[in-house]
Amino acid sequence: MSRILLGLAALLTLLITLAHVVLGGALVVPPLMESADLGEQIAWLLYFCWHDGTVALIVCAVAFAYAALRPGNTALAVFASAIVSGFGVLGMGVALAADGHLWDTPAPYAFGLIGLVGWAGVLTARKA
Repeated sequence: MSRILLGLAALLTLLITLAHVVLGGALVVPPLMESADLGEQIAWLLYFCWHDGTVALIVCAVAFAYAALRPGNTALAVFASAIVSGFGVLGMGVALAADGHLWDTPAPYAFGLIGLVGWAGVLTARKA
């Protein structure tokens, strides 16, 4: 069961990464880079942070996939589950603080779900 759950976590992480890059990138990056209100240094730093998130998601997807394909490597699944769960808590927290502006995005929902699937994969691996 652990392999299925960790494989599912890998797939879900890849899907949210694809949505982040394709849909989110089109929504977020152009207004960010064209903003006259932000200084260039701030805009480029935020652009860099956007891509940091992409890299972190790819690393988590690889960690979940490796843990699914190589039973006994639950440390990678713990690492990926912790990161994605952290994104979920952060997404929920920002959504609550942002007067509803983040609720229409996957951030408050998707990462928590992936984290739960990842943790379920970890817990079932320890029982095996």
